[in-house]
Amino acid sequence: ENNRNKRRQANNASGATGVYWSNARGKWCAQIMVSGRQRNLGRFTDFDDAVAARKEAERKHGFHINHGRCLDAQL
Repeated sequence: ENNRNKRRQANNASGATGVYWSNARGKWCAQIMVSGRQRNLGRFTDFDDAVAARKEAERKHGFHINHGRCLDAQL
């Protein structure tokens, strides 16, 4: 459960938690880790669609609203 509250990793290039660009597929991919299992949420041509899919999965699985946000930037 604590992993659900951690911030976005420093090496995240897309700027969105759980969303990355797949060079092999030429699309944005969304994924989420739930109960120790990686779940693929789909591949999207539009970045915003991939982010929306990830956010919906976070709500569905009970992630905190601050999940993936960098709170240090607000200080």
